[in-house]
Amino acid sequence: MNRTPPPLTPELAYKLEASCTFFSTEKQKALASLPGNPYGVQTRTFGKATAFLARKTHNSEIFNHVGNLTRDDLPYLDAILDWYAHNDVSCSFDIVPSNASPELLWHLAMKGLYQSSFYNMFYGLPYVAQEFLSDIVIRPVLPEEKNLFAEVYFESFEVPKTKTYAYVRQSICTLVEIPTNHCLFAFIHNSLAAIAVISISRGIGYLALSATRPSFRGRGCQNALLQARIHLASRAGCDLVTCQAGVGTVSQRNVEKVGLRLAYTKATWTTFNEHQNPRNTIDPTNR
Repeated sequence: MNRTPPPLTPELAYKLEASCTFFSTEKQKALASLPGNPYGVQTRTFGKATAFLARKTHNSEIFNHVGNLTRDDLPYLDAILDWYAHNDVSCSFDIVPSNASPELLWHLAMKGLYQSSFYNMFYGLPYVAQEFLSDIVIRPVLPEEKNLFAEVYFESFEVPKTKTYAYVRQSICTLVEIPTNHCLFAFIHNSLAAIAVISISRGIGYLALSATRPSFRGRGCQNALLQARIHLASRAGCDLVTCQAGVGTVSQRNVEKVGLRLAYTKATWTTFNEHQNPRNTIDPTNR
């Protein structure tokens, strides 16, 4: 069976990024609907770009970010930066090579942004999953298990109790309640070992965050969860699946093992702030 995905074009790259943006948009909608909007969450569109604001996350540029910015959105750059400045927060931009331009990058630098990180984007065709290892059982997360889902995330990434802790916890819990998300548990011998999410929109399955508890790493949970989500995308009639992973990480090796190929390496550009702590970051796939 041919599993070769279509060639990457700027148009396809935009669609892949749009699946990430959709995932974040749905989460932001859910957080904004909480009584009193406690985290000051807003979402705005500038041209083709989507800007996310979580004003009360203590100036975290990770959560105040802009997705799918292209060279065509350069006329909106001042308005975007003014919006974040008006709300007194730093911000970051996800930049895809095929949709950028030297002029756009020059203006980002002129506005005081710097290139702060890289992420690899992968894509592939959905397919019916193979048999998982016999000791791994995967099932959907029930709505009443959202707190347990969040606990596994926090344990897996050893998230410190910083000022953004409450926001991150609420955002993880919210994922379970979004209709376009499918949240999964993986068990080994009846012990909860790992979690994962897939977001489905416009024919693309976005393999969002995944996490394995430290004591269960290296036992095939993420491979099984990747295949389970790819299978869900196939059953949902998706044309493609996509995900992002840190460059050269275990996550990258896992997605390559299940047949996904590199689409591009995107860069994150961040507004410079001398008080920032570059090491104080949380898994970006919860955006």
